[in-house]
Amino acid sequence: GWIGVVIFLVGLIKRVRKNQVYGLLGLALFAIVAGGIVYSAVEAVSLGTGLYWAVTTATTVGYGDVTPHNAAGRVVAVVEMLTAIPLFAGVFAAITASAASLKLRRLLELDRHLPTPGYVAIYGGHAIVPRVARDLVAAGKRVVVVATDASSGALPDGVHVVSGDPTSEDVIRRSEPGKAERALVATSDEGDALVTAVLLRHIAPGLPVTAIVHSAHVAQALGDLGVEQALSAEELIGHLVAKSLEAPHASALVTSLLGTESFVLNEVDADLSATGKSLAELRAASADLVLGVVHDGAVDLGVDESRTVGAGDRLLVLTRTAQRRATSS
Repeated sequence: GWIGVVIFLVGLIKRVRKNQVYGLLGLALFAIVAGGIVYSAVEAVSLGTGLYWAVTTATTVGYGDVTPHNAAGRVVAVVEMLTAIPLFAGVFAAITASAASLKLRRLLELDRHLPTPGYVAIYGGHAIVPRVARDLVAAGKRVVVVATDASSGALPDGVHVVSGDPTSEDVIRRSEPGKAERALVATSDEGDALVTAVLLRHIAPGLPVTAIVHSAHVAQALGDLGVEQALSAEELIGHLVAKSLEAPHASALVTSLLGTESFVLNEVDADLSATGKSLAELRAASADLVLGVVHDGAVDLGVDESRTVGAGDRLLVLTRTAQRRATSS
């Protein structure tokens, strides 16, 4: 029916990317500047007059006070009209289409088909969001992305998108964070990250939240707000590169731990059987690799001394996947 047609058109419109709009705008500005320079040369007028003519022509205002007076000037005018005007029209059409798409999605509630409870909710349009979503989907997680300009073309199949401002309480409520397993705040602006974190703590107080930040001060502020973890992508990459210079295969080790299909890195509660035992004892008794213990938010690998696991601690365990176990047996 007509709703199916509208859904198809909305999906088509969403493929218009922000960088495409910037590209069209850049080409339009180039056409104006280039046209103005060439017009001023062939018509023997000042550069200011040439640019003024180019702007009035490209915007279809056309006051008529500056017009070409020779054949070369008319050729330039034709080229300007056939390039700059369609480019500007494309920019305005893309912006209008994006606004119409957002309005239609809200009207038809296309964003409300969320997965079953237990999904990971990502708020923001940080550059790392598509990669994080891909890794989560590959690990079997259900993912919901909430962003103003969330393009489904950049996200893997199976990701549910809620279009809207992640700093808006209404938009966050539409993502139903109370049904999420975890949340990641990954906005490009740290001020937006603070606003989103505050709203999440207000709407879903028990939801574990991780945030991507740049500043240590913002990380501290987020910690005071109850954000479980504040990570700096640049800092993580910097540490990894530095360690790779000291130990050339450090990055390969991290990739093997996080990117292999044979093993899965899990963080689990330490049960009663583990409480009171040292990491060395757990490692000797476990079929999986116990990497370390999380105590009061800090990770202890038990390198200097074998730490004793206490009540409330969590264990970082590298577990074989079911497929790997079947192959081994």
